[in-house]
Formats: sequence, structure tokens, C-alpha cells
Amino acid sequence: MSLIELKGVSYSYPVKEGYNVKALRNVSLAIDKGEFVALAGMNGSGKSTLAKLLNGLYIPTDGEVLIDGLSTEDDANTFEIRKKAGMVFQNPDNQMVATIIEDDIAFGPENIGIEREDIIRRVDEALEAVGMSEFRRRTASKLSGGQKQRVAIAGVLAMEPQILILDESTSMLDPNGRKEIMDIALKLNKQGITVINITHNMEEAAIASRVIVLRKGRIAMDGTPKEVFASGQLEACGLTLPPVTQLSRALMDVGFEFDGVVTSEQELVEGICRVLK
Repeated sequence: MSLIELKGVSYSYPVKEGYNVKALRNVSLAIDKGEFVALAGMNGSGKSTLAKLLNGLYIPTDGEVLIDGLSTEDDANTFEIRKKAGMVFQNPDNQMVATIIEDDIAFGPENIGIEREDIIRRVDEALEAVGMSEFRRRTASKLSGGQKQRVAIAGVLAMEPQILILDESTSMLDPNGRKEIMDIALKLNKQGITVINITHNMEEAAIASRVIVLRKGRIAMDGTPKEVFASGQLEACGLTLPPVTQLSRALMDVGFEFDGVVTSEQELVEGICRVLK
């Protein structure tokens, strides 16, 4: 059984009496434990709606969402599902409830009745995982945007989830801040956490092991970054190739050769060096 399963899932937003807007249309997919999935699409494609379905914030209008075998439709499963699938939102300020950082991270475990000694361990490990141990006694208001987002991730990690859902979590950050968060996501994934990154940034999608592209509430593409970037369908989905991939294609037009689709700076440099040698 896959860790995440969507079976014929649709979701509609009620706009007014008798009229709904359909955000997702008959979506079926499975995500296995340990995957790093980029869920990509332009604004309005349904990707953030899908994210909220994964931890029970939304319940499907039709179909079923299963998290580690538990249906989100059953209210009795909600608590367990939200422990398994932690979500980090776009604006970290919306997730912070305490002034001091370590108190904020401890908030979740305290509210589910974890023993004090275990809370201290969880806070220590979560801060270490995101590289914020030295900031534990700082106030959140004095942190940068990237640092706040790291604290938000730590707050989720303290709940010891199996799944980390990043819902456009880097969209308010500068390039350095985005790289920090993606580096943390990669590190956590290597430690066994399943990562779902909701994004329209194809540079972020390039580092995932799998890219699922949504268009008008349906799955348009599903494959490795190289497969998706080679498909020629991204523009139709309102997305653009990463700059490194665009550059490699421009170089191919003037005689450079690369081993398949280029998705990283390292692949680009290696290809250029082979030709220059």
C-alpha cells in the first residue's frame, strides 16, 4: 500500500447557492514512502487545494484520500492523519503561536500530551534539523523570512510526521532563502521523510525525484524532472523550463552536446567542459 493514495478525487468550492467552482477533477495518484514529489502548476491549477486534502483540511467532494491507509473522510482519523502529514504554509507568521522560538516549536507536542522530557528532545532535534539551534531563545519577530520558515518547518518536525507538505513555502523568500528551505527538504527526505513540495518554480521541481503537473484541476504530467521537462508540454500548463535547462538548449543550437535533458548546474558545467576539452 502506498503512503498516500487519491482515488478519483474531485473538490468544489461553493461560490453561491446552487453554483460551485470545481478545483480538482477526478484525480487519482499514489505516492510511496520516501519520495520527494514536486506538485507543480500555475495559479488556479488546483495544487494548493490538493495539498489541503492531504492532511484533512479539506474533504473531497467526490472520491477518497488515504494517508497511510486512513481515510480523511472519517473524523475519527483526523488527529492521526495530521500527525502523519505536517504542512508548512506560504506565510510562516500564520503558523507561529509563541513569542520565543523554542516555545513555538514545543506548542504542538504539548497539545497532544507528550511528556516533558520527550518534548525537550523533539525541540532539540527539530531545531538541529533546520539549523536553528542557536536561535532557540530568540523572538520570531527578529528573524528573516527564511529563518521564520525554518522555524515553521521545525514546528512540524516536532510532531514527528511521516510526510512534510510544503505549500508554496518559498514563494515569499529571496533566492538564498528558497535554497535554504530546499536544502532542508532534501536533507529531511534523505532521512526518510516523504516530501511534497507545492510549487510553480521549476528550479525547485528539478531537485525532486518526481514531478506531478496539474492543469485545470487534472493531472497533465507525471514523471521524473527530465521526463517532464522533455515533454514539451510545460508551456501549455503555464510553466517555464528552469533557466539551466533553457540555457542548455540554447547551447545545443550552437553545437554543444549534453547527455539528455539538463536539470542542474552541475550537468550543464560537465557538458560544457566535455566539449571544450
